[in-house]
Amino acid sequence: MGLLKDKMISDMIVHGYSKKTIRSYTACLSILARNFQKSPLDLLPIDIYNFFLGLRQANKSDSALIIFYSAFLFFYSLLDRKEMMGLVPFPKRKRKVVAVFSKTEVKTLIGNCTTVRETSIFTLLYSSGIRIGEVLNLKVSDIDFERKAIFVVSGKGGHGRYAILADKTATLLKQYMEIYNPKFYLFFSKKGKNIPISPRTIQAAFQKIRNLSRIQKYGTVHTLRHSFATHLLEDGYCLVYIQKLLGHADIKSTLIYLHVSPSSLLQITSPLEKMGNIKLGVFENQHQYGFQFSFD
Repeated sequence: MGLLKDKMISDMIVHGYSKKTIRSYTACLSILARNFQKSPLDLLPIDIYNFFLGLRQANKSDSALIIFYSAFLFFYSLLDRKEMMGLVPFPKRKRKVVAVFSKTEVKTLIGNCTTVRETSIFTLLYSSGIRIGEVLNLKVSDIDFERKAIFVVSGKGGHGRYAILADKTATLLKQYMEIYNPKFYLFFSKKGKNIPISPRTIQAAFQKIRNLSRIQKYGTVHTLRHSFATHLLEDGYCLVYIQKLLGHADIKSTLIYLHVSPSSLLQITSPLEKMGNIKLGVFENQHQYGFQFSFD
């Protein structure tokens, strides 16, 4: 796999894949090679089929299967051997309703943070809707207090974007910076200010605070992002704007929030209600009854 791996990495860099995707794809190929104890070059289409059968039997998620499929397809496409994937259909991600906290639950959760750092992290996550991985990589220089914006240098897919910096979050971050004095990473590790905080540290703190808040509903750090998007939708903001704030390349990813909050759809005013007064008259025509409309 040595030379092949190097070739694969080089081509992924040329195609503009993110470092995270490159690591994921190369890891998938390594797992495949270990599973059969041979080079992926020596496998047959039935081997790939059996590999995916094993993933399904092990109840791996649709997301995991999609990553494996995409990694293998990229690899075999480099070798002009796409037929290797011919027996395996592309795994479709099942649409599911995501967990969302109510505004009261979010307020309670943030109120039960035990340090200024915890309060800053979870307030920032909810108020901006950015991902946990994006928070880990935030630099002090990415916070633009004057423009009230957060620059997410490299989001999912390697695309940069701006996120909302709420006034309350800005005030809290200024307080946090005075106390913790971050130099490079906004939220740094206990190992040093030049090392970003780990995702495990944030996830552990979240579950501790969720338990303190006595929130029985299942939730993870990512639930704050879902809550941000759902609450914007409920407040009447356009789905396209929400898509841009979340950094979704495809509007289909944002459409899950229509399933999360169907009540927001039912609160839309019908255009009929905006037509002014309507007189309804009943008429008879060849023994058929209907309504006759007249608009004032």
